[in-house]
Amino acid sequence: MEQAVTRETAWMIRNDGVEIPIITHIYADKDETDELLALAYFLWNDYDSKQTVCEFLATWVSNALLSRRKPETFTQHEIANAIKDYLSSKPYRIFPERFATIIAHYNSTFYPIYYGKFLTLPLDGTDLVDTLNQRFLRARYGGRYDTTPGCHDMFFRISSVGFDWFPIICNFVKNYVDPIETVTIVRDFESTACEKYYVDSNNRQYNKMPYSDFLNGSGNTNYLGKSEADSSFNVREALANGGGVQQLRCLPMNYGRIRRMIEILKHKEETHLADE
Repeated sequence: MEQAVTRETAWMIRNDGVEIPIITHIYADKDETDELLALAYFLWNDYDSKQTVCEFLATWVSNALLSRRKPETFTQHEIANAIKDYLSSKPYRIFPERFATIIAHYNSTFYPIYYGKFLTLPLDGTDLVDTLNQRFLRARYGGRYDTTPGCHDMFFRISSVGFDWFPIICNFVKNYVDPIETVTIVRDFESTACEKYYVDSNNRQYNKMPYSDFLNGSGNTNYLGKSEADSSFNVREALANGGGVQQLRCLPMNYGRIRRMIEILKHKEETHLADE
């Protein structure tokens, strides 16, 4: 008799080990406002991402209130009502209406919105998307993209750079209550345009690796070196420690240069991965 699945089958797993059950994995296009607002809501409770989220929401609120054209500070009530109006005009649910009050509180308290002050800022979701991809991996039981009844394969899709997810993945596999037959650890194609497989210490692919082989082996998903002579050492250290955009922006160097370094490190890391 087929054993029934006893709990959730898909998660966004944060790089501190927190497992967030979801129905559909979280993605967002950096130019799609509504997707970014939904992402901001998802990231809100991640303390290490809150500043990045607040800065995005401050810019969005200022743009959303452009048509009001009042030469004064917007009150919390005005901001909350404007956000609720925006939500009600959509045929789909972006986030709960109560989040509008939270946004209004933060923007009128920490990011006062004055007419003309923020209105020229472009709405750019790059930092939010980068935060999501660096701080979380996508996991699913029963299939890579969809859960198939009777499938006991466990998939982990990684989009970050320079972080070792192996201890978190290993802990998840050991503690999952339903039977796992195989484990796959692969780059997340949707967010990285790469679909190569990670390998263990014996260079065996994590491509439907048998459960017992996975638990008896060892691995590491951070293939970058640790030479302090490397100009990217500080960036690699921040990534290895689980830092996202908020932490990277604190480094004593131009953030545009940091992003270029990360892109180089991404390609370097992916050269160590295996094709199917």
